[in-house]
Parts: sequence; C-alpha cells; structure tokens
Amino acid sequence: MNLSFGSFVATDQVKLPGLLFTPDKPTTKAAVWLHGMRSSVFYNSTWINALGRKLTDEGIALLAFNNRGADDAKRLRLADDAPSEEEDSRFQGGSLYELIADCVHDIDGAAAYLQAQGFSELYLLGHSTGANKICVYDAHAKSNPFSKYVLAGPGDDVGLFFAELGEQRFWKALDYAAKAVKHEPQKVMPKYTGMHPFSAQSAWDILNPDGAYNTFPFYEAKHERLGSKPLFQEYRAITKPTLVIIGEDDQFMETAGGAAGALDILMAQTSNTMLKVNDFMLVPFADHSFHDAEVTFAEKVGDWLS
Repeated sequence: MNLSFGSFVATDQVKLPGLLFTPDKPTTKAAVWLHGMRSSVFYNSTWINALGRKLTDEGIALLAFNNRGADDAKRLRLADDAPSEEEDSRFQGGSLYELIADCVHDIDGAAAYLQAQGFSELYLLGHSTGANKICVYDAHAKSNPFSKYVLAGPGDDVGLFFAELGEQRFWKALDYAAKAVKHEPQKVMPKYTGMHPFSAQSAWDILNPDGAYNTFPFYEAKHERLGSKPLFQEYRAITKPTLVIIGEDDQFMETAGGAAGALDILMAQTSNTMLKVNDFMLVPFADHSFHDAEVTFAEKVGDWLS
C-alpha cells in the first residue's frame, strides 16, 4: 500500500486536502470517502487507515479528503486562478456554515481528480452526513461517474433536533433561521434557539423538513410528519448498487427505534424501488462512528465492494 498527501480543487474552485491510498499493483478502481458533520478525515486515522489497508488489499484505491464542512468553522483556500475579487482568496467553511447541496462541487472535484490519474471505476462512500450527501449528490449531479454507493450510519438530523429541542423550540429555531437567511445568512444562531453556534444558513439547511438535508427522516416515518416532502425521496430514487451499514449500538438511531429499526425502515422503503442491489448490514458492538470496530467495518465494506 502506498500513501500520499495532496489536494484537489472542487468545481467551484475550493481547494480540499486529502489522503490517497493506492495498491502496490496498478488499478483502475478507486473509492471516495465522505466524512460526517463536524468531523475530519485527519482526526479518524484508525478508521481511515483500516479502510485504506482493506481496500488496497482488494485492488481499490481510496481518496479520503476533508470536504468544505470539515471541522466547525474555518476559512477555505480557493484555487490560485480563482477570481481576484474574492476576499483574500478565501471564503467561510466548516460544518457551522456548510450547505449540503454544495457537496456536488466537492464530489465532482474528487471524481475529476481521480479520473485524471487514470481511475475509471469509481465508488462513493459516506458516513453520517456523508451518507446524506451521497443521496443529495445522486439527485442533483449532472454527470455521475460512480457505480456503487456505501451509506454508513445515515443521519436523521431533523428528527434528532426535533426530539432534542422539543416541538415549540424546534419551530421557533427554524423560523428564526428562515428570516435570518434572507439578510444575514452567516449570522450565528442565538443560544436560546438551541442551534448555537451554527450559522443561520446552516441551521436552516439542517432543520428544514422539506430541505435537501432531510434524506433519512426516520422520525417522520415512525412517529409524525414534520414536512410535506415525500419520505426518503432521494434515497428511494437511487438505482445504483448500494450498501447500508450501521453500527449495532449507533446512539443516533433513536428516532428509528435503534439501528435494527433503521434498517427495517430502509428495507421497507426500498422494497419496491429501482435499486439494483440493496444490501443491509449491522456491525456488532459498534457505535455511530464504529469505534473499536473500524477493522470489522473496513472488512465488510471492502468485501462488498469487491
């Protein structure tokens, strides 16, 4: 296995750093890894290394990169040839300011980077918010070069925040964010809303039941509707071979009645769709981030992809 550190440019000129794992023997296969909200590839070395080792053993390269939503808040560099009017060649990034639809720029940039190096068979893997991003990407990408998806620990942020904030506070926070977005999209949400320190634009993106972010509405499927958007709209539209893999003890699956409940809901949602292959796996003794089960996770994903 070989490892190199580098960067590539998203299709809107944002520079993103990443790690590229390649097998010792030449291959045309490569996977892209999307991390979750308020996370970073470089803070999950045990997990990424395990995945890199397994995939390269299977003859598959792995590109794991920090997307524009990595960490909480930071200024992102733009490509050297980006328009000079951009202030200091930077703009605001991090999970507290991210809009999920921008993932299309990041993922297309990652695909172009790999294709330029001769990789032609591409797979897209995402954890937590990264899994949601795959659904958003599948729905909005104009040209999709990926042949398989892995959705790891897909998240129901709308339902989780609704349960955490309570009905009255949830709707007040959403209303505040909706009004602030019109004039001050990057304004930090007040503490009393329960969404501090997210920006108004990110809070609106996350909480809106009818927005692009709400791709795994477990709460709505199991309890009550919060919006009018068809349940699992983006997920149900996927036609590529897809693996859903969840930790048996995933602490963020409470709105679905636990990890097994989440898989039951997803299997029911996809039983009559156009999915060519839809496989579902539970990883024993694993939490949301598969702590202490990273090798098991990597083995299951690598075996499925190969």
